Amino acid sequence: MNIKGCLSKRQVKSLYRFLDLLPDKWVVCLQYMATLNRFPNLKKPKRFTEKLQWYKLNYRVPLMTQCADKFRVRDYLRAKGYEEYVAKLYQACDVFEEIDFSSLPDEFVIKANNGCGTNIFVTDKSKLDLPALAREVASWGKVNTISVGREWAYTNIVPKIVVEELLVSFDDTQQNDLNDYKVLCFNGEPKVVWADVDRHIDHRRNFYDLEWNDLYVLSDCPNAEQPIPKPFGLEKMLEIAKDIASDFPFVRVDFYSVNQKVYIGELTFYPWSGCVQYQPDEFDFRLGGYFTLPPVTRSDK
Repeated sequence: MNIKGCLSKRQVKSLYRFLDLLPDKWVVCLQYMATLNRFPNLKKPKRFTEKLQWYKLNYRVPLMTQCADKFRVRDYLRAKGYEEYVAKLYQACDVFEEIDFSSLPDEFVIKANNGCGTNIFVTDKSKLDLPALAREVASWGKVNTISVGREWAYTNIVPKIVVEELLVSFDDTQQNDLNDYKVLCFNGEPKVVWADVDRHIDHRRNFYDLEWNDLYVLSDCPNAEQPIPKPFGLEKMLEIAKDIASDFPFVRVDFYSVNQKVYIGELTFYPWSGCVQYQPDEFDFRLGGYFTLPPVTRSDK
């Protein structure tokens, strides 16, 4: 539901204030209906998109918040023995003014630890417009991922500005944009991998099974015109994803394959906030069939 695309800033703020007054169940149903033009079945969900709404409402454990936090997830991954698969951390700051640019290399990434799409890729530090950069980072604090989607895992994240290594491929085909491989894991088992290519140029996405057979599924962007090659380290990605998945009923584990090395990107619990139309529609039910819902666990009560 692209609220910002159809409302003024003042209207968006008013809508957020209104949504904050509504129960979680009402809001997830409104979002689902507005996006998919159907009412979610939350009593006996069968679709994956419906089960993600149930997941947001009924499964709430502190480990999800830690792992949704792009800063604190590092401690989790270190404890699991995967520190070598994480990009280097340069700095973690509370406010923009704390960033020590003099100590940073020429290339790096600045990101919010609690956002989606809140990333700035710096390829030449000498060309930075610091006032403009400060304004962009300040705008991240105005993004409300909780009011509309009720994505509970993000609720108690303490905001941080994370500065980390910029992963750069030596492969000419990935110079400007790294391919992203996202493993959907259900009840401890990887089941599907989707691959994103040219995300910032001409975004394309294909879905594959674990043997890298194309599933010919569409989501919210076109399929790649050519087959996406099986990435280096796919077996390692699936091994890591399976281990991480043992801690959650559902999790999406994201990876990069760069210069013959695997990197873990992030962990996600509610892809698209559970609101996306698959083609064919049957794929929604197929993914839902993989997802056995856990007992209700609400640590906030």
